[in-house]
Amino acid sequence: EAGLDHYFYHPNTAPFVSLRLIQRLVTSNPSPRYIKEVARAFKTGSYSFGAKVFGSGSYGDLGAAVAAIFLDREARSVALDADASHGSLREPILKVVALMRSMEFDALPHEPVIQLLDMDEKIGQMPHASPTVFSFFLPEFSPQGTLEDGTLVGPEASVLDMPRIVGLLDGLFSMIKYGLAPCYNGFTDGNGGGCNEGTYERATGILEYGLSGSEVETSRELQADTVVDEMATLMTAGRLSEQSRQIIKEAYNSVSSDSAAAIRVAQQLIVSSPEFHTTNPNFFSSR
Repeated sequence: EAGLDHYFYHPNTAPFVSLRLIQRLVTSNPSPRYIKEVARAFKTGSYSFGAKVFGSGSYGDLGAAVAAIFLDREARSVALDADASHGSLREPILKVVALMRSMEFDALPHEPVIQLLDMDEKIGQMPHASPTVFSFFLPEFSPQGTLEDGTLVGPEASVLDMPRIVGLLDGLFSMIKYGLAPCYNGFTDGNGGGCNEGTYERATGILEYGLSGSEVETSRELQADTVVDEMATLMTAGRLSEQSRQIIKEAYNSVSSDSAAAIRVAQQLIVSSPEFHTTNPNFFSSR
């Protein structure tokens, strides 16, 4: 007990925990002021926002610390959208779950239990399968290139080697085109049958997102506007650039078959966009 108390009340514990929580919940490169505010809330067990006070007043209150993280100006200010160092890469498993939730994944009647198999090998991450007690990422990891040159970190990039990047996109594309199935490096083993786009013969679940009855009757151009704008909100929190939106709308309109096929094309393009893979706006460099 004395040893645990020593570590728990150590002066470095509050800023250490605060930085790790901010990196997981908001941004990979928080300012010293942001870390200090969260550490203060952790130590005092209290955080005030307007007339509202969060926390019990006891040292180590995570409720106060989390309130400080999400209510601080660095978590809420839209001005930081112009700061290229703000935000973070999304964790691989969160990208998979984001697609499933936003595109209305539903298990088929004969498959009440959904399994995602070998995800640690395919994408580098699976819940409850952390390779060490220190989680999946090294918090101080800085990938080579622009981030390293700018002395910035990107913890999630530590699991993004080329096979896993390809494995993630293969699995996302497979789910969009064939449902949750083993087709073309999909994320599960599935049933017997063929791998034919849109037929879901081997699927254990499918993405149910589609046009409503009234939207089906509109022109293809209006459908494209509706679908792309709604998907941009659901899958990128509205951060999808106008240039990317236009490219995806043109691809949607170019599909000569039914609207379901056009939606699958739009879904594949959005999960390939930089905005889907990060939590901050992206800007084209023209290089």
